[in-house]
Amino acid sequence: MGSQDENKWNEVWSRQNLLSRFVDFGRKIYNGFFLRIISAYLKTDSVMLELGCGTSTLLLLAAPKIKQAVGLDISAEALKISEANACLQNIANAAFVKGDCVNVPYKDEFDFVWSQGLIEHFADPERIAREHFKAVKPGGTVLIAVPYLYSYMYIWWIITRPKIFRSFWPWTEQVFFTQKTLAGIGKSITKNYKVFLIKPRFLGIIFLEMKK
Repeated sequence: MGSQDENKWNEVWSRQNLLSRFVDFGRKIYNGFFLRIISAYLKTDSVMLELGCGTSTLLLLAAPKIKQAVGLDISAEALKISEANACLQNIANAAFVKGDCVNVPYKDEFDFVWSQGLIEHFADPERIAREHFKAVKPGGTVLIAVPYLYSYMYIWWIITRPKIFRSFWPWTEQVFFTQKTLAGIGKSITKNYKVFLIKPRFLGIIFLEMKK
């Protein structure tokens, strides 16, 4: 399991079918909740990094509120869509970088580092969480959102494990987290961490916050 497989993610982001449209609709709903949550960490002079930004729909919503927004992703297809959307929305303070989240090219540079739907696709999610922490500057915050084990998404994933139904799962292979497993990752990186669930809980997202 590894989202560093560029070809797999190019295929995910280039899909145009009923399932991809359903996922895009769901992403818009989740972005409303995510924007409300991350806005509490942002100021007008903040510099933000999103790892595994995909098509950057949330990053582009946050960009007008801050000084600079940077999105990093391994998929050239996703970054092409991100750049096109930035132009359509006339957003000039967003930059997009092609890179692998197992070796982030930043250290102590950002006020806020965010990801959603990223670390669960790696065999070693702690390693990717450490890359988040490496990129944030002293005094900054990392916030990582991952799918909660006790949620409808896990049921969806289980149903789509048989090969005949695999095409109904829109992403690559992944794991799901409990408070305990996610807290274990935070504890291994810093003493300044906490874990919390998104509200309403049925949305099935759990967060790891780490402060440097």
